[in-house]
Amino acid sequence: MVKILILVNGGVFLAQIVAGRSLLLPFGLDTSHPFQIWRYVTYMFLHGGPFHLLFNMFALWIFGSDLEDYFGGRKFLQYYFFTGIGAGLTVATLDLLTGQRSFVIGASGAVFGLLLAFGIIYAERTITMLLFFFLPVTMKAKHFVILFGAVEFFFGVSPGSSGIAHFAHLGGMVFGLIYLKTPVGTLSWKGPGVLKSLQRRIKAGRSAHDDRRMDDLLRKVNDQGIQSLTEEEKQFLHRMSRSKRWQ
Repeated sequence: MVKILILVNGGVFLAQIVAGRSLLLPFGLDTSHPFQIWRYVTYMFLHGGPFHLLFNMFALWIFGSDLEDYFGGRKFLQYYFFTGIGAGLTVATLDLLTGQRSFVIGASGAVFGLLLAFGIIYAERTITMLLFFFLPVTMKAKHFVILFGAVEFFFGVSPGSSGIAHFAHLGGMVFGLIYLKTPVGTLSWKGPGVLKSLQRRIKAGRSAHDDRRMDDLLRKVNDQGIQSLTEEEKQFLHRMSRSKRWQ
């Protein structure tokens, strides 16, 4: 999947060279059109120049290769798009709240999502980076992630931003954390499987809640008698007694 993503991004960039702005305008993430939902996917494959593309593809290769081995191809792709789309939604939401407008392109949001996952999954692995492009600095992956997150937040809230979508980067990291640390990442994402997985989880949670309530009412009957139950509680016991789970 990493190789496919790199090839697709490279192919789209070649198309950009030929088509110019006619490709950027309808497919970049323009937050003045927040409900044109295709933009939240297509913006990830557009880049502002060769160095923008090379930096993102290099990071995708460096961090994505190990993560694809860890997740497997399908789940890696799910994670990549989840964080990339989440990064776009972050920018669009902030712009909606502040009355601003942004035009965002690039895979950086998804790449920062990969960085977050790498820092959590391979927390103790050491990474060497070139500070100011010539000074090598070595640190653990978890510290690398914290440093980059702090830098992005600092520049994001600083006035006179350089035109880089810092909150898209942070959004990618936040959505990466959501995917890894909540049940979202355990859902089946194959077609309608997402809905089925959610339904199973809701049903399981409802069943556990009903079981606890059943136990509480049975204790209440044992301690205070059947006359202590309200009409609604009696109906609940009657409904549960007819359930296959309790037969």
